[in-house]
Order: sequence, then structure tokens, then C-alpha cells
Amino acid sequence: MLEFNQVCHHYDNAVIFRKLSFAIEAPRVLITGANGSGKTTLLLLAAGLIKPLAGQVSFKQQDVLQPQAKRLIGISANKVELPVFMTVQELLQFQSLQFAGDHDETAVDWTAEFGLTPFMRTKVGDLSLGNYKKLSLIMALQHQPELLLLDEPSNGLDEQSRAVLTRVLTHYPGQVIVASHEPLSAGDLPMLHLPLADLIANSEAAAFESTKDGASKTA
Repeated sequence: MLEFNQVCHHYDNAVIFRKLSFAIEAPRVLITGANGSGKTTLLLLAAGLIKPLAGQVSFKQQDVLQPQAKRLIGISANKVELPVFMTVQELLQFQSLQFAGDHDETAVDWTAEFGLTPFMRTKVGDLSLGNYKKLSLIMALQHQPELLLLDEPSNGLDEQSRAVLTRVLTHYPGQVIVASHEPLSAGDLPMLHLPLADLIANSEAAAFESTKDGASKTA
């Protein structure tokens, strides 16, 4: 279960989240919202790639900022930049070593699925937008995480890769949370739809009620 507890975050002077609290147990979740609404920030916080200014994010009751929790999480997001000087093969091998496991075979399987095998010796910086997106997805899947976070996963994908993505969303054994500015065009996938605006509004309402109850008890 992914949990946000009183999470606050902002960029410069713009408040993104103020005491955001929620828990997600559903195996498939689609979080929607307009561009710039905070969807990507939400996923980066969930992956432990950025630290909240206040509050805590946890997965399976472990703080996502801790190394043991990060091993349980995979993310593909536009704001997670890949090293452009490495080849696809070098990058996948490097990540396999980082997660202290033999994930090379898994990477090879996903590379074939997404049609990226011919580009194994290509430098990341020379990949097309679509192939870069495929690599990002493969890296998220490579270590077989228990929580998969996907930011606009269908953007830039060809028809073959969209079909692979649909299979991932349908059959992946772990929890999958997708952020998108529009509903996925992958058929009738059994996903819980959570508009980000509703998550924020419900959290603020709950915080207000808690504050009101606390005030009444001390009155």
C-alpha cells in the first residue's frame, strides 16, 4: 500500500501539495489531471526521488526515502533523465548492479518485447523520443518492482509498444499507478480512476475536519 501522510511540497513560491494524505491499496490506479497539476511531482515523491518538505511517503510501511524501500519501486517519468553518454546495454547493466541482483535476463526480455534490441549499442542521447520512452519503461520494469509508477506511459510509443504497455497494465503482478492528463486509450482496463484534484480536495477536507475536532476538544 502506498501512503502519503501530511505531505507538503512546493517549487519556488508555488505550493504543489499542502498536508496531502491518502492511502492507495488498489492494484491498478489511474491518476488524472491537467498538465502542471502536480501528477509527476506526486510520482517522484512516491518513488523517493524527491524529498517532501514535510510529512512522509511510505510503501508497505517503509519510508520511500530508505534504500530498502527504493528497491521495491520502479518509475518511468519524463523528469527522470537518463545518462546520455551510456549505451542502452551499459545503462541496463549498470542498473542491474545497482539493485544488487541478476536482472540482465529480465532486461533482455523487456528489450525484445518493446523492440529495442537493435539499439542495445546505441547511446542513450542518440535515441529517438519513442525509443527513449521505451528504455525508460524497461528500466522501471527491469528489477521487477512491487510498485510500478508510470508517468504518461503511452506518449511517443508505437503501436507494438502500446500493446506491450496494455499487457503490463493488465497482467503485471505488482501494484501499478499511472499518471496521465487524459484517460488511457488501451481498452477497458480495470483501473481505479482518481482525479488528482479529488485526492487533494478530499485530503484538505479531512485535515479541516481533524483540526475542527481538535479545536472542539480543547474548547
